[in-house]
Amino acid sequence: MPNEMLDESAERGAAAGGTLRPERIRAAQQRMRQAGIDAYMILTHDDYIYFFGEDRFQPRAILPAQGPPIVIAFRGEEEEIKATLGLSKVRVFGTVGQQIKDVVESMREMFAAKPNPVVGVQMWFATPAFLLTMFQKANPKLQVVDIAPVMDELRMVKDPEEIGLMSKAGAIAATGMEAAVRTLRPGVTENEVAAEAEYAMRKAGGSGTATPIFVNSGVRSAWLHGCATDRKIQEGDLVVVDLVPVYRGYCANLCRTFVMGAPSETQKKLFATYKSAQQAGIAALQIGARMTDIDAAARAAFQAAGYDDFFVPGISHSIGLSFEEAPAPTIRPQHAAFPLRENMTVTVGHSVLSVPGVGGVRLEDTFHVTSNQPRPLTSFPAEFAIF
Repeated sequence: MPNEMLDESAERGAAAGGTLRPERIRAAQQRMRQAGIDAYMILTHDDYIYFFGEDRFQPRAILPAQGPPIVIAFRGEEEEIKATLGLSKVRVFGTVGQQIKDVVESMREMFAAKPNPVVGVQMWFATPAFLLTMFQKANPKLQVVDIAPVMDELRMVKDPEEIGLMSKAGAIAATGMEAAVRTLRPGVTENEVAAEAEYAMRKAGGSGTATPIFVNSGVRSAWLHGCATDRKIQEGDLVVVDLVPVYRGYCANLCRTFVMGAPSETQKKLFATYKSAQQAGIAALQIGARMTDIDAAARAAFQAAGYDDFFVPGISHSIGLSFEEAPAPTIRPQHAAFPLRENMTVTVGHSVLSVPGVGGVRLEDTFHVTSNQPRPLTSFPAEFAIF
């Protein structure tokens, strides 16, 4: 699509409150052409929001390497989408079967003269695998590839609006953590704590969480990942509370560890060690530093305290429209060599310090990488709260 046509669509949509992002569409199309990708089939909320500035329950769109994007939506949404996005190419469906048919037919029309077109798809946490499988079966001549070489580069550096939305998500996370602290006491279940935190974040403007809320207590504090169950929190427990609220599509990650009652000397040492390791990782957030440099700084603190054997690599990762996005070294090891750039947003404190027989500790915050000091987008006292 010529630049003026995209801009005209954005102007028409803006008059109705729309948020089409023509500059992002053009940048993606240029990178697609460079990578030899003919079209991007969008199946996930994060990239749909990135291009269209709004979300749908089941976002479906096709972004060709040349020409206007095509949004595929339920017939009841057609008028709204055309008005707010200013787009003329909207294919509508009345049933799920018709939706799949529309995707297939759009692709066939688009590539009628091309024998083996290349279609990019996001290969990440939220991609509906069953739809991707159905799509591939219906289009056996298409070559489906990972869109990461196009989208990772675009999304890892945030613009001022994105930073602002993540800062708001960080404030919402603090509200949720305050609610969790008010609720935490022996005899209360993990699920009750999670419910109060989620309610508070919703009331503060959040639209849910990007990951299930972790309230890991007792032996479960040592888990690598978490959940919230009907287990009753007990006196002496370590409790790890991890929150990743979403605001207008963007995330911020805040995690704290608490102890129920007077902490043991071992628990104190565990907490102090992690706090020191996190601070070392934060100090390493310098432009040009690699993700491995952040790990190395944190590991040195664990090693100094005698916990080197319990260090889990991957203490930092990028965050934004997804709770974990490139660079994400725990998912894609090659990302460990990624250098930090100005206006990237990352977390520090992703991995748990898990010691058998004692429990686990995590402290995680979200940061905006700047040319000066890293700027925190989450804020909550990192103290070993005692109840």
